Amino acid sequence: MGQKLSPSDLLLVDDDETFAEELSSYLSVHGFAVQSCGSMEEAFDRISAKSPDIVILDQFLGTLDSLSMIRRLRRRFLGGLMILTGNAEPTDRIVGLELGADDFVSKLTSPREIVARLRSLLRRSQNLAAAQEELPRNAKGASAGKWILDMSRQELYAPDGRLVHLTSAEFGTLRHLSAHKGQAVSREDLSRAVLHRRFDALDRSIDNLVSRLRKKFEALDPACRVLKTVRGEGYVFVGFDHD
Repeated sequence: MGQKLSPSDLLLVDDDETFAEELSSYLSVHGFAVQSCGSMEEAFDRISAKSPDIVILDQFLGTLDSLSMIRRLRRRFLGGLMILTGNAEPTDRIVGLELGADDFVSKLTSPREIVARLRSLLRRSQNLAAAQEELPRNAKGASAGKWILDMSRQELYAPDGRLVHLTSAEFGTLRHLSAHKGQAVSREDLSRAVLHRRFDALDRSIDNLVSRLRKKFEALDPACRVLKTVRGEGYVFVGFDHD
């Protein structure tokens, strides 16, 4: 991670110079310190040098669909990520959120609403940062050695006290499964509850979400097997050892 800037620091990645200038000007008036660039490679350089709190990423940069770069971006940047698009295709919004974006907004959205959404993302980023600072002190307390799923703050803490970064879709999947602890939940049920769409037998989105969750659990605790597959039925959350 690069050096941390002010709480309102924002990086706008958009190759439409006129749009970028107009939006940057509006956001600056409303308290954001805005930097802008027109390509993903330049964005990676900026993030490596000085990590912002929020990145606003245009979905299409020339011939590049930026959704294809979200995974690479998330390996370097864990702050708020908003995708701006002129595309009305609802599937792209779902894919973007599944891949790790926090918000997906049309370029036709009013600047005032964009500011409100950014402030919401900023609050979330600040809460995560505060939690990271507090957890090392709390890790020796009552929660030490336990997985903690905090529903009110929508956060997951590892046994060593670390905050586990989950996308909204990942947390939604874990939340829905934990609400039905010990019961098999079908992919169709998860698709409706988490992705807000009907399940398609060829759609691997739910499987991918569960797979990512398993990897995050096992990366911090190789023995953790809280999500199990029930053949022909779906997935079941068996609970943590201390539950």
